[in-house]
Amino acid sequence: MKNLLIKSAIASGVVLSLATVSRPVMAASFAVSIENAGVQNAQLSNLVNAHVDTFDSETQGYSATGFQWNDGTKNIGSYQNTLVMNAEQYGGAGGTGKYFDVDTNRSGNGQKVSTLNLATPQSYFGFWWSAGDSSNVLTFLSQGQVVYSMTTADVVNYIAKLPNKTSYYGNPNSTFKNQDSGEPFAFINFYDVGGTFDQVQFTNIGGTGFESDNHTVATGYNSINGNIVTTAVPESSSLLGVFAIGFVGAASVMTRRVKKKSVLQLS
Repeated sequence: MKNLLIKSAIASGVVLSLATVSRPVMAASFAVSIENAGVQNAQLSNLVNAHVDTFDSETQGYSATGFQWNDGTKNIGSYQNTLVMNAEQYGGAGGTGKYFDVDTNRSGNGQKVSTLNLATPQSYFGFWWSAGDSSNVLTFLSQGQVVYSMTTADVVNYIAKLPNKTSYYGNPNSTFKNQDSGEPFAFINFYDVGGTFDQVQFTNIGGTGFESDNHTVATGYNSINGNIVTTAVPESSSLLGVFAIGFVGAASVMTRRVKKKSVLQLS
């Protein structure tokens, strides 16, 4: 009986420890929404001081040093550890130009995390999430502290419950119409309610790729638009979530990214 109690206490301690480390300090509440199927841009009229990065002027391929995000004469921020790809069935808003990716297989350099460092704190971020899967993690930080972290499994699950869920699946652009039909394509909005962030991290686990385009930031917004995915203060784990999707990613890479080719490291 004594041994049983000891084992129970140890087990409880392990569970408690996991629960403790899995919850980073969260300083803000985020509202997350998705636009209607086929939408590939933010609703700019709803945003204050908005800026959009299309990546079309960037060099194709992997770069450890990344590149600057300049909008005319204004410095918006800088990207580090980047992979830029030409439009194809997996990405490229409008079916043209280039798009942003995080893919350890394609980069040829073990790229699992890319970072956007913002010159000015922002309260909104949005992007066109293409060829989506459950192995993507988006993390927002302010002065080095995590304020929100979410896996895209939440978005996948939300879309799965929609009556028109099939309209989100497959590339919506005429050039690659309905290609990659097994994965969702959607524009996702992230609203920092009552707070700001100055860094965004894009993480992919399992080599399945984290494709996106039309990255949009804004210092403010008039209202929360789109179909609400979540508005809760984040209780979900950034660490346990990562562990869980690691298993998903491992299975996903077997069925998905075999078709992708590595690109040469550029810098």
